[in-house]
Amino acid sequence: MHYLTRSYRTVLLPLFFACLAVLAGCGAAGSAGDAENTPRSVTHVLSPGEQVAITATDTLKLERVNDSRCRKGAVCVWKGYVSYSFSLLNSAGATDIVLSDSMPGAASSVTVNHLTFTLLDVDPATPPALNAAEPTYRVKVKITQGALPR
Repeated sequence: MHYLTRSYRTVLLPLFFACLAVLAGCGAAGSAGDAENTPRSVTHVLSPGEQVAITATDTLKLERVNDSRCRKGAVCVWKGYVSYSFSLLNSAGATDIVLSDSMPGAASSVTVNHLTFTLLDVDPATPPALNAAEPTYRVKVKITQGALPR
C-alpha cells in the first residue's frame, strides 16, 4: 500500500473491513436459514382422538380407525382392510389424510405440502377374535418435514 497516500489508507482500509464484516454476516444468515430448512423426521404413536403438534403451525389428529378385516373365527368373502383417518389442522383449516397399507386406492405414505406422513406400525396388527371387544388401536406414524421451496 506504499502507492496510496495516507488519506486514502485511512478511508479505504476501514471500508474494506466493513465490507468483509457485511459479507461474513450474509454468509452466517444463509447458514442459519439452511439449518431451518433441512428435512427432519419425527415419529409419533397415536390412538383415536389423540393429536400432536408437529410444527409451530400444524397439528396432526387421528380421527378414527376403520377396521373391516375379517375377524378371527368369522367366515368372510374378503379379508378386508384397516385404514387410519387423520386431520392435519392449521390456520388454513383441516386437511384429511388416510393411511393404509391394504386399502384399495390408499397409500401407506402421503405428502401434504412439505410434510410426508408414513405409516410405520399398527396395533393390533391382526384382527381381533369374532366376539372380542373392540381393541384399543395405536398407530405409529413417521412425519418428515421436507425442505421448503425458496
